[in-house]
Parts: sequence; structure tokens; C-alpha cells
Amino acid sequence: MTRLTIPALDHLGVRVFQVVMSPEDLQGDKARLVPVLLGDPDLDPAYVEMFDVADLSDIGLAGYLTEGLGVPDTALSADHAKLKAIQGPVLILLSKALHGREVTLTLDPRLSLIGTYREDRPAIHFEPLPTAAAEGVLSPPPLPAPPPQRPILAFVLLGLALALVALAALWLALV
Repeated sequence: MTRLTIPALDHLGVRVFQVVMSPEDLQGDKARLVPVLLGDPDLDPAYVEMFDVADLSDIGLAGYLTEGLGVPDTALSADHAKLKAIQGPVLILLSKALHGREVTLTLDPRLSLIGTYREDRPAIHFEPLPTAAAEGVLSPPPLPAPPPQRPILAFVLLGLALALVALAALWLALV
């Protein structure tokens, strides 16, 4: 059995394997088959694909690697003829399936490594926005207007004041 060591934190690796198996086997449960083929039960199945190259129709395997997985054309140029000639099932293993750990895979004899490629991820570069409206400091939003207060206390105090004036007037009238 062939062994393949993948280093830790190899997040951009794309490995392409040719698979020798019948179409019936290919239709089976791939979630169980892939860990057996690669010899690692801890793979993330979201980053492993297994399909027949005929399913790619006009785009082909090289086109799928370039357009679908972000492998640059220059990385495929040496293997372009080999990728174009592949017929039947392939297995594509993205390094993200390994959870950032170093792994030594024990490959099933039905697998043969076609090539290892790297996804093209350009560095993130932030440029300043080109308009004057994008300059300066944002001020905090204005505070909401206070809710209108009901002058109940004012009416109570006014009523008391009128009652006192009325009592004082009544007392002066009686004296």
C-alpha cells in the first residue's frame, strides 16, 4: 500500500487521484468509502469529492480544477495532457478535509495519485475608498427626542395654589 504524508496546516492543497472501481461501487455510500480509500477515518467529507469525469461534460477535469477549485492554469500546465486523458472516476482531496493536522494516508490500491496542486488565493489588500464621503470620522447618531411629558404634577400644584388662594379669600371675607 502506498503512503502519502500531508504536512500540517497545508490549507491550499488539492490532490487528484484516479480511482479504479466499477460504476456500481461508485454509486455506493461515498461517506463510508472515502475514509477507507484514503486510510483516514477523520476526514471532513465536505472537502472530499468523488465523481466520474464524464459528469463534467465540456469543462473537463482541468477546467473543473481551474474554475471550480481555483487552481491556476500555470499549476496545471505540466499535467494538462494527463488530466485531459483521464477517464472514469476520480477522487479530489482538499487539504481542508484534514483539519490542519499532519496526516500520513495509507492509500487503497484502487487509488493512484495523479497530481498535487495548490489553490490560488490572492492576498487580501484593502485600498482606501475613492470618494470624499468616505473620509473623516463618523459621529454618533443623534439621541432620540425625549418623550413628551404629561403636566399632571403642574396641574396638581396649580389646583392646590388656587385652592389656597380661594381659602385665603374666603377667610378675609369672613373676618
